[in-house]
Amino acid sequence: MTLLNKLLTAEHVCRDCGDKYGKYSVGCSSHWQGQCDVCDEHKPVTEVRDWGYLTKGIKELKGEVKEQSKKVADYVLSVGPIMNDDELEDALTPSYEDGEITLKLTEEEVDFLNSWLDKVNDLSGPEEVGVWETVSQKVYELYNDYCVKYELSPALIAYYSKYGTWGSENDEEVKRWEGFRDAFVMLQSAGKE
Repeated sequence: MTLLNKLLTAEHVCRDCGDKYGKYSVGCSSHWQGQCDVCDEHKPVTEVRDWGYLTKGIKELKGEVKEQSKKVADYVLSVGPIMNDDELEDALTPSYEDGEITLKLTEEEVDFLNSWLDKVNDLSGPEEVGVWETVSQKVYELYNDYCVKYELSPALIAYYSKYGTWGSENDEEVKRWEGFRDAFVMLQSAGKE
């Protein structure tokens, strides 16, 4: 658990942590032997309210996080996108072209495809319809799994669920997409090393 989370959720605090992260706000406190929720040590502790709910430390840490976030944002803006959308499109080969997808058909299904591929509307009899249904189900499953065909598609699905469909109506949307895309590419690259 991060220090900020500890400060936000602490119920009991020792004098050392209270003095470091809070401000004593009462005339006297009751103390008992227990575990400090901040440093995890067993020593005399009291309620966090006696130390102003540790708001001094919480404000300082939030300020540090905000400052770090600004530095990261400034850096990301200074380096620009890793690649533009056209370069990304070129870099992502459809996985089915890499031979990563296999579709296993029975001999009966292959024979059926050879005979009926051009005559789908001429199916007759429940057996032929049944075979066609199994073949088409496998093809649809293949499509749904992979013709999201690019490696980036899991990121796009996550992006759409969070922000709605991708658009480039304004600079903010473009920057948001570039940051999301670049982060995904970096994570994918790191995972392959």
